[in-house]
Amino acid sequence: MIRNVMCIIGLCVLSLTVQAIAIPPKDFNYAIVVEDATYQDKDWGKVVKVLSEKYPHTRIFAYKESLNELVENVTAYSPDYIAVVSTPEDASPEFVKAINQFNRNLGTAPYGRAVLGIVTGLTAKDALRIARNKQPLEINFGLGGMLGFIDSLPSGVAYCEWYDKKENWQAKALGGKVEDFKDAPEDHLPDMVELLNSNKVNGIWTSGHATPGGWLAYYPDGPSGISAEGGKLIGYVKEEVYPVKSANPKIYLGIGNCLTACIENKDNAYSLAWMHSGGVYQFFGYTVESYYGMMGWGMADYFFYRGGDFTLAESVFIINQALIMAMENDLSGDEDEDMAYDKDVCIMYGDPAWEARVPASSAKETSVYECSLNKEKTEGGKTAWTLSVKFKKEMDFNPESQKSIRPIFAFLPARVHSPEAAGDLSGVSAWHVSDNFVIVNFKDKVNAGDTRIFKFTTEI
Repeated sequence: MIRNVMCIIGLCVLSLTVQAIAIPPKDFNYAIVVEDATYQDKDWGKVVKVLSEKYPHTRIFAYKESLNELVENVTAYSPDYIAVVSTPEDASPEFVKAINQFNRNLGTAPYGRAVLGIVTGLTAKDALRIARNKQPLEINFGLGGMLGFIDSLPSGVAYCEWYDKKENWQAKALGGKVEDFKDAPEDHLPDMVELLNSNKVNGIWTSGHATPGGWLAYYPDGPSGISAEGGKLIGYVKEEVYPVKSANPKIYLGIGNCLTACIENKDNAYSLAWMHSGGVYQFFGYTVESYYGMMGWGMADYFFYRGGDFTLAESVFIINQALIMAMENDLSGDEDEDMAYDKDVCIMYGDPAWEARVPASSAKETSVYECSLNKEKTEGGKTAWTLSVKFKKEMDFNPESQKSIRPIFAFLPARVHSPEAAGDLSGVSAWHVSDNFVIVNFKDKVNAGDTRIFKFTTEI
């Protein structure tokens, strides 16, 4: 089957289009947060040092007992990115929750301050490799443990995780369209491992059942999966073993999985094994059992279907702000408790300023809308902004399930103060302007071809 797959894939007024982070790379503030004992450790201290030299504007913040010790100083620094350097022993689900809450306690509450990531690994050597990597990654070939998302990539293969529909799979060749097939092998796990071991895959995403130590290839049950054993990844189908030996740089998205980012036993932690022996530089997942899924599926929407505008780390940050805005503006309805459950339990392991994104060349074809942000000085000395959104597809800003709320988001190119909405707000259900981003939820359904505008003023 793998030979057929490989054959198919072929292996003044300032106006700007919002792409990725709108703040010029030389200007962003990068904060490194680390426990003092970790900082003083010879090997982990080297990770901090390498990160501190990686970006022009970097500051290290060390704490002895509590993250709360850093709130005042980190707030004053106003970071755009926060890299938390942590040993795997300390990167517990409780720590992930504390880090998410810390990010919202830096002068922008209830919203988050900065794009967040935990730099860790099975060993300090793994974290050091992640810290040293400066080469941006474009997801040119994707591998899905579930159907979908390859439409936004130049090429890829995706399998169906539903056991009763396991014959279904998809492929996309360079320059082609997604093709649907119904002749998948009896078990597609060996083919997935062979693709991984070819070192062509640079983006993986999965759904279905998982544990802190492994992923099941089929839902709700099946004979195969990938488990972590001593930092290595072992694919299996019943008693047959298929070792994963893949070294090329890649990302892993546990979009619809429980527990893939939960670190209980570091030697058998699924996320750490991917970073240790699977070539993964950024890993996204849940630290708890996932049932609501707004963070996972929402992250995927912003990452895959916004024209390549946002990196993986930014997409995680954006959906978290969308969730918070829904809760703060009574958009969550009777799903408020479900959103609260999702709010602090997801994390991206890796350097948050490292760029992993969907190529714009392919992502523009599947993007939901095109977004532009213009600014001009007013007579009163303020800055007037216009966020203009032209929709390429129909979009519902008041979906049947509030977990599908996907507001418009744009990073601002400069720090702003004293934001005020301007113009007609009759088509807006909620908005927020932070010091470096704007997020807006329009009302009701929007048709393809429509344009919506949100205007606001600030002081810079």
